[in-house]
Amino acid sequence: MVALTSRDHRLHAVGRRLDPATVQPPSTRAGHRTEPLPITGAHPPLVAIVGAHGGAATSTLARWWAPAADCGQLWPASPETTQRVVIAARLCLPGLTACADRLREWQVGAAPDGVEVIGVVLTAAHSGRVPAAVRRYRATVADLTEVVWEIGWHDELLERELSELAQFTPFTPAPPRRSGLTETVPADVHRIGGELIAALATSLKTATEEQDSER
Repeated sequence: MVALTSRDHRLHAVGRRLDPATVQPPSTRAGHRTEPLPITGAHPPLVAIVGAHGGAATSTLARWWAPAADCGQLWPASPETTQRVVIAARLCLPGLTACADRLREWQVGAAPDGVEVIGVVLTAAHSGRVPAAVRRYRATVADLTEVVWEIGWHDELLERELSELAQFTPFTPAPPRRSGLTETVPADVHRIGGELIAALATSLKTATEEQDSER
């Protein structure tokens, strides 16, 4: 079970954009959410989870990571709430193909103004080994974004309601071994949550520095 992969851990390069002329145009395009993201906690969300396809686990990820909001399969187009995005997909060929389309859409400038893709999170489509063809195509996704995270298969999700799941916050301690999903988030979800918070901080710092340099 692969818990976390971040490409060389180079979080300083969050939101890396490629030359649009070198990127193949996407075969499909996502819709836009024009309304602000919902505020379900004490603070507005820091990141939007955008599903590359149906069943990409956006609702589960947004539940696990308290600073996140579920944006379904739509780009967050409203500047009133965050437009920083993590694209979610299943670790299977259809999921990776859809994920590559969303990344290409952003890379060529076809996503709404203001959208910044922080990275991609791939969730296991089943327990056990990932087929070789899927592992090979995963490299295509990695070439289109700086950070790719992976979450393994968790059997307990099959018997839990979304509202029962524990949540990760920046101050959540590492989970003990053999803890249930109602007590704490899985270890891989916790590690990725920490990396995601670091990536968001880097993105915010970069944006602030760019604004200051323009004054």
